[in-house]
Amino acid sequence: MSFKSALEFHNRTIVKLVSEIEQQRNLLSVVRSVLPEILAQHTLHCVIHDATLFIYTDSSVWSSQLRFYNSTILVEIQKIVAEPIKTIQIRLSRS
Repeated sequence: MSFKSALEFHNRTIVKLVSEIEQQRNLLSVVRSVLPEILAQHTLHCVIHDATLFIYTDSSVWSSQLRFYNSTILVEIQKIVAEPIKTIQIRLSRS
């Protein structure tokens, strides 16, 4: 008898979670693509909730710099999401 990893089971919850993780990776990739390299390195996570894009960074210094790119980020994100994003909130990651 061989061991099966959790992802090998057909479970809707796991499939949904994996899908959400992939969506967050895609969002992060798009956001990082429009930023200068140093700023992209400090952009850690992206999540969409209630027409708001939340961008997480590792310090308040980078958070303030990200605000200058809000309109550029919005234009690129609108190309890949179905629902319109109305606002961007930049937050500090607690990790």
